[in-house]
Amino acid sequence: MTTVPKSVLMISTKLDPHVDAVLARLEKRGVPCFRINTDHFHEDYRLAMTDELSGAITITDKWDRACVFPHGVRSVWMRKPETPLPPPGVDDDGVIEYVQGEMRELMGFMPMDARVPWINNPDENRRHQRKFPQLRLARSLGLRVPRSIITNDPKEAEAFFATCPDGVICKPLLMGSHYVEGEHYVAYTRPIPSSEFAALRESISLCPTYLQEAIAKDHELRVTIIGDELFCCRIDSQGVKGAEQDWRAVDTDKLPHTIVDLPDEVDAALRAYLKACGLRFGAFDLIVTPQGDYVFLELNPNGQWYWVELSTGAPMADAMADLLENP
Repeated sequence: MTTVPKSVLMISTKLDPHVDAVLARLEKRGVPCFRINTDHFHEDYRLAMTDELSGAITITDKWDRACVFPHGVRSVWMRKPETPLPPPGVDDDGVIEYVQGEMRELMGFMPMDARVPWINNPDENRRHQRKFPQLRLARSLGLRVPRSIITNDPKEAEAFFATCPDGVICKPLLMGSHYVEGEHYVAYTRPIPSSEFAALRESISLCPTYLQEAIAKDHELRVTIIGDELFCCRIDSQGVKGAEQDWRAVDTDKLPHTIVDLPDEVDAALRAYLKACGLRFGAFDLIVTPQGDYVFLELNPNGQWYWVELSTGAPMADAMADLLENP
């Protein structure tokens, strides 16, 4: 009796160069793969699941290729799924919102199944993306972290400012991207001059505000761990206008990128961090000060990384392919 090899299941969108790169490597190795582009789900896929104890979900694409989850899956890579486009022929906003909500709920069933390895399980990603628990865990592992406060009390914010002689920065807790009167804005990390704080002091009461002591940078690091492989990329942001506080505010091709080594103790602490979270993948942001101190900023448990490979040649897609093939 012939055994059908299990597939790597990739869940993302049609325009995702990360998945394109890893899929190409796995297909070259002869590893079966099945890709779900959630943005085009209604057009390109059919799905059926029942309440049987097996919990099998059969997904068939428009070419009649099928994937049976979880029994026919060796690993799942939940990359960047998006809300599906409106179903063909539907233009009523209320109906579209209802259908998209039902689709999100359906896709939420799958991560509850632990019979297959997830890279990473999106429920775990959501749990471990929260900023203050990250800082506490990093501190417990011996990493230096910036002093920080979240408050909607103007007096508490003012008292915190007084303890930060090198200044204060503000960053979003979650909503880095938002719309105001139809215009799109991105809330990058930025310094708050004392004059601006004085003018906006009372508005802090309207929303929880994340403030952090400013720390001088020599350069920044993007450290990506994929399974057992660690890639540390130095980003020289301080010489590029507009990137001094948040390098994401400029095109990455304007920033010098170099693969470098991490001190052993920092390497070990970041690996221990992921292990403590039960994650197999993570993208960390760190600062290196002019004095050579390493400062933990945050973990993105589902962060971007392919631009680092394109900038440096680091074999990151191969590492992800290795992990998905042999989770």
